[in-house]
Amino acid sequence: MQRNGFIALVVLTIVVVAAAVGLSLRGGAAASDRSAGERVFPPLAAKVGDVAQVTIQRAAGTFTLAKQANGGWGVAEKSNYPADGSKVRQLVIGLAELTLVEPKTAKPDAYPKLEVEDAGKEGAKSSLVTLKDGSGSKLGELIVGKRRVDRLGTGVDGLYIRRPGEAQSWLASGTVEIQPDAKDWLDKKVANVAAARVKSVTLMQPDGAKVVLQREKPEDKFAVADAPEGAKTKSDYTVSEPGAALENLELTDVQPEGSLPFPNDGVYQAEIATFDGLDVKVRVLEKDGTNWLRLAATGTGDAEKEAKEITDKAAPWVYAVAPYKANPLKTKLADLIETPKSS
Repeated sequence: MQRNGFIALVVLTIVVVAAAVGLSLRGGAAASDRSAGERVFPPLAAKVGDVAQVTIQRAAGTFTLAKQANGGWGVAEKSNYPADGSKVRQLVIGLAELTLVEPKTAKPDAYPKLEVEDAGKEGAKSSLVTLKDGSGSKLGELIVGKRRVDRLGTGVDGLYIRRPGEAQSWLASGTVEIQPDAKDWLDKKVANVAAARVKSVTLMQPDGAKVVLQREKPEDKFAVADAPEGAKTKSDYTVSEPGAALENLELTDVQPEGSLPFPNDGVYQAEIATFDGLDVKVRVLEKDGTNWLRLAATGTGDAEKEAKEITDKAAPWVYAVAPYKANPLKTKLADLIETPKSS
């Protein structure tokens, strides 16, 4: 009997210690009983349409997404250049739908593991997201930490969070994706001139050297105009690549045109003309390893409206683009043909 009693006491002790450890790690049963299953922001679901400003603070800096007069969104730190509205809506709806699952640590020295430390702290990986309405009233504020894809095994993501000013952190159910930099929220679409439409491309080097690529019909391959006699094309792909430079053209960053003046000389220039009357002039400036583009378009017939849309959108801005889009516009004759060796 004594032996059985001793074993029972040991088992009971283990259970009690395990429970105490569990409660310590999870923040206590009281918090779990009180809040698990609740929405993080109960009133927000009814006020999603009232959100007019989203501020995201990270250790590297703070940026703001602001609703514009036309109903769209802009990135304040990028001179209110249009933001990707779908990303902003997904963020706001995701925050409104977040549901508390279980409490986690309430100990500040354990916050970094869940990435829920104060967002302004040096080296922090967390994001402090603040939502406000048009009058500046706060609709919600949350420290967003590490994301766990389908952490709960339900097809729904898990997310570690903490309310500012509260010690208790939580595992929440829902999907909230926060891009860490202001430029990640920009509407990246600049222009889309399908390569199949392009009739000719005129390329000019900073030193004035010029090469023209052209074709008679959309199904034809591009050819180098006025190529030296006996010259051979190095690659059909290389010759056709400049014609695709404006197809699904996306920015990687943007500046107001006044912030980055283009010199009159010493830049790459291209003119892309389509079979249906669109003509787009592009200037390319390489600065500190980044390629910046300015665009202007004219058009006739059906292309007149498209040309105006491109020019109206692009005129106030200078776009940074990926090298694979800019480099074809720098193509020179030597990149395209092989001249016969003299005997």
